[in-house]
Amino acid sequence: MIGPRGSRRIDGLQQALRARGLADAQVLDYASLLDEPARALEAIARAPQALVKIESPGEAPALHAALIERGWRRLGEPGPRPHELEHGELAHQHYWYAGFSELLQRLPADAHYLNPPDDIAGMSDKLACQQRFQAHAVAIPPLLGAIDGYDDLRERLRQHACSQVFVKARYGSSGAGVLAYRRNRQGREALYGSAEPVEQAGRLRVFNSLRPRRCSDSRQIAALIDAVAAQGAYLERWIAKPRAPDTAAGHYDLRVIALDGQARQRIARASRSPLTNLHLGNRRFAPEQWLDDEAMRTLETATEHAAQAFARSRMIGFDLIVRDGRGWVLEANAFGDLLLNLHWQGRTPYQDQAWLQTRPSPQPTLEFAHV
Repeated sequence: MIGPRGSRRIDGLQQALRARGLADAQVLDYASLLDEPARALEAIARAPQALVKIESPGEAPALHAALIERGWRRLGEPGPRPHELEHGELAHQHYWYAGFSELLQRLPADAHYLNPPDDIAGMSDKLACQQRFQAHAVAIPPLLGAIDGYDDLRERLRQHACSQVFVKARYGSSGAGVLAYRRNRQGREALYGSAEPVEQAGRLRVFNSLRPRRCSDSRQIAALIDAVAAQGAYLERWIAKPRAPDTAAGHYDLRVIALDGQARQRIARASRSPLTNLHLGNRRFAPEQWLDDEAMRTLETATEHAAQAFARSRMIGFDLIVRDGRGWVLEANAFGDLLLNLHWQGRTPYQDQAWLQTRPSPQPTLEFAHV
């Protein structure tokens, strides 16, 4: 496994391997990979039949800062000071992506990956991912394109005769930088999201908050959208989520894990705000409580169709809306398997990975090996 040492994601898979009676997989730390990139090539070459999992680089602030620095050096632009970022600050995400994607490109293309590096890069660029879905005829919320700030957003809404959109950070994750924007006929605006603006020394800084908030001040709305768009952002039309039968739960969407193209673990995420991410304190429910058989088939069909757009990736997390006999894919997440205590046919996503075998082929069976 390649990932930040001590990550709860890595711990989850190691525990699943032990439960199956296997020894721990060896972990190649991202920090070592940054300092000594040849180590990854050597480790993977020593075990050519090993199955290699690239884990999320999250949960490691020092790594995040290192990837930002790597990114701005790669792009040849005036560098920020990532070491000055505070915990939870949303900044320089375009540099982070440039650094992360460059690191992925250094990995050997011919190794056996759970999810190959170029697919991970493709899913980490949220706009490119949605455009890829479009090319594969996967149903998604209509895209209104990339924006460079608030004025651009207003013009794009005018062009499309649209009054409510999601402003999405192109390189964000876990709802970071996602803003829900509405404007009524009288011109009054409202913005919902977990991004918290803070004025410090005459400069606006944006932080991820665990408490989503609503803003109706047009100047603050413009400043926040400008700050998010400076790191890369795009618009998609706001599709209403279905209302939960338990009206106190609000509205909901769905997270589904696809394994080898088939829908497996799934959870409904309910919220009284436009954001449904579970880390924001929202509630989780079993989809079977709210979806009938036809809706469950729609969920599975939409998931399996979306998985075909990344056919070489074996495990992907998808966020979806299922309503009125239709399914829309909101996002694909190469690191979407962190769903604690969620089972399908008796297995969690990590237990599924511990039991993985290849599709029928002349090659030997692949297991997590000790590289």
